[in-house]
Amino acid sequence: MLKVQGLTFAFKNRPLFENLSFEVGDRSLIRIAGANGSGKSTLVSLITGLISGAQGEIIFDGPNDYRSWTSWIAADANGLIPSLSATANLEFWLRLRGRNLPNEVLESALSDWGLSGVWVQENLPISRFSTGMRRRLALARLDLEASRLWILDEPLFGLDDAACQKFRNNLERHIATGGAAIVVTHDERLMIGLDHETIKLGRQGN
Repeated sequence: MLKVQGLTFAFKNRPLFENLSFEVGDRSLIRIAGANGSGKSTLVSLITGLISGAQGEIIFDGPNDYRSWTSWIAADANGLIPSLSATANLEFWLRLRGRNLPNEVLESALSDWGLSGVWVQENLPISRFSTGMRRRLALARLDLEASRLWILDEPLFGLDDAACQKFRNNLERHIATGGAAIVVTHDERLMIGLDHETIKLGRQGN
């Protein structure tokens, strides 16, 4: 599904990682760990093509353009349009994937993530949502996209305990049904009991 071979990257002449290699196949769960500043977000930005300039290779092995079967959520952004409602955000992203799901499916996905109150019922813009609500909306989008590979940077950001547990359950189901995920997380609890490989970056402090 994905191969990272001999990846080396430096920022302002400071090496972040050198000769980094790993593979992601079906049912693979990769955790990217390391101190702040060690290059975790940089690594996922390289993998997703947001930045360039690394030596080595990043090879996607799958049908069509890899962007059609991968989903990415950043640490500090949810990929949402603030002026649109929750439902309109889901519709927008699903159209980009060529998916046209009925309203009842979208409403069910929102309800599953605790987004069924007045904020959603009145189609208020998500600019009025809390940090946790926006994160849950991004994770509802992740569920509906049905991608083979998830690339997630601090997916638990802003979530309460119940939402964290729901995400863990969804992640476990995604892996068990043949999907794969690359997850950047500081939260050790997310990975307890899950078969995974940890890629530890750097020795930099906070």
